Amino acid sequence: MKLPKQVANPGLAALIQGSGFPSLERFANAVNLRGWEMHGVKLSYDHVSVKRWLGGSVCQNPDVVAAVLSDAWGITVPATVVWPELRSGDGPTPAHLQPWATARTLENLGALIGCDMLTRREALAAAVSAATGASFVDPIARWLTVPVGGVDPSIGNGGRIGTADVKRIEQSTRYFAATDAEVGGGLSREAAVGQLKYAVDLMQHGSYTATVGNQLLAAVAGLAGMVGWMCHDSGMSGPAQRYLTYGLQAARESTDPRAQLLVVGILADMARHMRWLGRPDTAVRLLDLALNQLPQDRSRFNTVRAILSSQKAWALAYHGRGCVPEVENALALSFDLYAQADDHDRLAADPLNLAHVRPSIDASEAELLSTASCAYLVLAKYDRSLAGKAEDRTLQTLARAGEGRGRNDVLNQIRLARVRFVAGEPEQACDDGERAVALATNTASVMVRVRLRELLADSEPYHALPRVNDLRTEIQTVAAR
Repeated sequence: MKLPKQVANPGLAALIQGSGFPSLERFANAVNLRGWEMHGVKLSYDHVSVKRWLGGSVCQNPDVVAAVLSDAWGITVPATVVWPELRSGDGPTPAHLQPWATARTLENLGALIGCDMLTRREALAAAVSAATGASFVDPIARWLTVPVGGVDPSIGNGGRIGTADVKRIEQSTRYFAATDAEVGGGLSREAAVGQLKYAVDLMQHGSYTATVGNQLLAAVAGLAGMVGWMCHDSGMSGPAQRYLTYGLQAARESTDPRAQLLVVGILADMARHMRWLGRPDTAVRLLDLALNQLPQDRSRFNTVRAILSSQKAWALAYHGRGCVPEVENALALSFDLYAQADDHDRLAADPLNLAHVRPSIDASEAELLSTASCAYLVLAKYDRSLAGKAEDRTLQTLARAGEGRGRNDVLNQIRLARVRFVAGEPEQACDDGERAVALATNTASVMVRVRLRELLADSEPYHALPRVNDLRTEIQTVAAR
């Protein structure tokens, strides 16, 4: 299908382009037919009408156009997605329902940033909710099948953008990733949002070649994903999902070679987010989508596959005792894939692609061990005999603790204390718990506070023991901060 060169509604253009209609005339005919079916109204739109809509005009029957696009895509396409001016004061359409068009993504991301910078954390978190289940995953899965659009050269009024500017944004993303990994996302979230605003402004108003534009879009995607994860660690689930979704859209629209792994990394973060929200089924679907974005051959990215497989095992563990074989198979696969990877492959999972893995040869193995211990701890709640495996994996993870992973070290120490309580070893659990509480005082992480509250629940059966009671008091004090 050939679209006009000048398009004022890129969202509608992307939706029509991917709808499967061979021409604008056929699309107009489908709208006419659907208008009769829905309202008994005889419409007479043609290709000229569709070009007017693409040029910025609003259709007089927006609900009919939205219905045709919904049928063609197999997902819900609200009329306010096609024409945002129809919102009439209502809140914005959720990010996962928005069309994946670069101009629209940047516009929506810029609006979210502006709202974020002018609103208190608590108010923004309360105003924006997170979607889950098929209503969230299905639109993402559909858009992932659409060909990548890429960025065209731009002649803006904001100055010439070069590779050096892109590298500075990537360096800032690495800095925020390191700070997040060390002390949690709550400390630097607002600073990261400000840096993201600068990057989006460059993208919207700068002048650049197609190559630099696609590099810059990938850099925006990586930083948006990082901000989303920092929102998650600040207890802002709804904003976290929106930043992650816009980051995913930007990464998918970039033709930069690194964008493919950014897509995988952001999908993995979305899955982690869903698991934290208590939706492991949604997490599994997102991880499957992430795996599908990698090449079919096993000659590259085996470390990334291993990490995704271990994350899938953790999500499957929440299904209970009946999933033990499936969980153990997924974990075994993850370690097999890791063994097949060479040092170059292991270093490829850098913080711009998978922000939770430090760029070192040993870090990926520590990530796998940590995730395995998490999966076994979940299963140990159903079968105490598996607590031993959770303990072994946690101890192996702590033995590989390194610089720049402060929050993960705290989470691992908390997990060890929890495992000991589940295994019926309250004295040893108190030793581990006291170390965990001491480490937790140096973090600004909601995830750490959530895990501390889970440790508090695991210690409840032994609350009558004086030492356990003292530990519970310390946990309550730190978790309440």
